[in-house]
Amino acid sequence: MMIGLLRLGFDEGISADELAAALRRHAGDVASEDIDQLAGVLEVYLRTVPDALGAALAISKDPHCGRAVAFATGTILTYVFDEEDLLPEAAYGTVGMLDDAYLVHRFVDSLRRMYPFAAPPIAYEAPDPRTSEVVAAVLPEGVADSLLRTCESTIQVAQALFPSRQGAGTADVPFEPELRVADGVAAAATSPPA
Repeated sequence: MMIGLLRLGFDEGISADELAAALRRHAGDVASEDIDQLAGVLEVYLRTVPDALGAALAISKDPHCGRAVAFATGTILTYVFDEEDLLPEAAYGTVGMLDDAYLVHRFVDSLRRMYPFAAPPIAYEAPDPRTSEVVAAVLPEGVADSLLRTCESTIQVAQALFPSRQGAGTADVPFEPELRVADGVAAAATSPPA
């Protein structure tokens, strides 16, 4: 339901004409036809964000990695819905959604690589690598790399907090992390008294 509403908002709120108008404010001497062509590519990229979010939410239901994915997805959504992110929509118009879209698409790509066993039951076709390169080229210098590192570090933190249960435990005996009491005793023995 939520993804459907988000898709409706994207469908109604994003157009190549609006993107082209927003790009022209930052384009300098770039030919109008080239801006229109770029806007068409960006429109398709932006319109697939709800599907990408739907894929992330679907992966978050996987019993082996769902908690980690849900934690990481929540972090990504916090950025997406932050009105004061790197490219605020209030200042950049619909072009301000490019950093959000890039983050979301790269995040789902990272999830697919980290959790290949957790195939979402919904159809999501990631943008082709060339389109992602185009979006990265439009973003301010260094932003695409920062967003990619954000995806990877967010997933790594989530994995540390909520380890994957893939191959661990059974239906009768669930996975349970082991405390390292012996290591704690050894560390306490070698530490100076407080």
